[in-house]
Parts: sequence; C-alpha cells; structure tokens
Amino acid sequence: MDMNIQKSPETLRQNFVIDTAIPNDAAEIFNVQRQTWIDIYPNSDLGITVEDIRTRIEGINGELTSTKIARWHDTINSGERKVFVAKASNKLVGFVMPFFDANSNQNRIGAIYVLPEAQGKGIGRELLNQALNSIGNDKDIYLHVVSYNQNAINFYTQNGFIKTEKNITDGVAALTNGKHLPEIEMVRPADK
Repeated sequence: MDMNIQKSPETLRQNFVIDTAIPNDAAEIFNVQRQTWIDIYPNSDLGITVEDIRTRIEGINGELTSTKIARWHDTINSGERKVFVAKASNKLVGFVMPFFDANSNQNRIGAIYVLPEAQGKGIGRELLNQALNSIGNDKDIYLHVVSYNQNAINFYTQNGFIKTEKNITDGVAALTNGKHLPEIEMVRPADK
C-alpha cells in the first residue's frame, strides 16, 4: 500500500477510498474498463454497436479477456506506470492511470473510468486529483477522450482541461471492424 495516497475527509465521507492498485486488482480493473466501454461507447449515429465494443474489449468469444487481465497485472506489477483505484465497500469501482509517454514527450492520463452506477459521487474527481498530484501541477497533462462522450469532456473541462483541436486516430480506439472511436486531445496547462 502506498502511504503517500491522500485520503481527504470528503473521500472518506463518501464511503470510498483511493489507493494504489495491486496486481490482484487486475481482473476488477478490466471489468470496470469493460463495463464502462460497453455503457458509454456505442453510438448509433456512427454505426458503432454494443457488439462492436464488446468484440473490441473481450474478443468475439471472450478470448481476449484473460490476455487483457494479464496485461493489467503486468502493468501494475512492473511499477512502470502507476494505477490508482477507487474502492467502495471493498468493490473496485474506478481507476486512473497517469504516465509519461516518451514517444510524444507528454505527461498523460492514459485511462480513467468509473462504473456507471458509481458515477456522480465524486469518485472520478478524486481519481483525477490523485493522478494530477502524482504528475505535478508544474507540467502540461494531456489526455484523449472520445469526441461524442460529452459527459467526460464536461468533466475534464470543469477540472481545467481544454481542447487542443487535435483529432486522434490510434490503435487504442480501433475497433475490430475497421472503425475507430473518434477521439480528441485535451490538455491541462501547467501552473506557471
């Protein structure tokens, strides 16, 4: 357990805690990612179905699940990237992964997800704060967000992020049918 994790009185009052992920959290982290992708990313206007999302995250018959859980386990175990988790009543309900991307020379929020039923309770804000604190306020911090996920865009905007007007097409958002989840870049400028 990381003793540097800040547990604010507000966090404790809301009956959840933020902590550093351990390898045994990998399956629950994957489950949060899977559930939120399936809930948020289908888009009938773009022809992106629930099945498209499910296939992207799980595989056609669930064959990707064990590989993705193992990848989360290895990421946490290696310590190369910090992963912070939110737990309520001993159930993992959200996570965030801040990191430095050497390829783009950027400090980034690589993923932040909170289960749909746990949203609106301050969990995402606390996870984001933990990630921002781990990177530091003296650096620009970038992230990618699906362009039609207006709730997420509003959340990031309320927390100091602005759109860079850069559209992103990368393998992270590629679907198995050749479509892509359209993403935009946002940045939280450093405190000067």
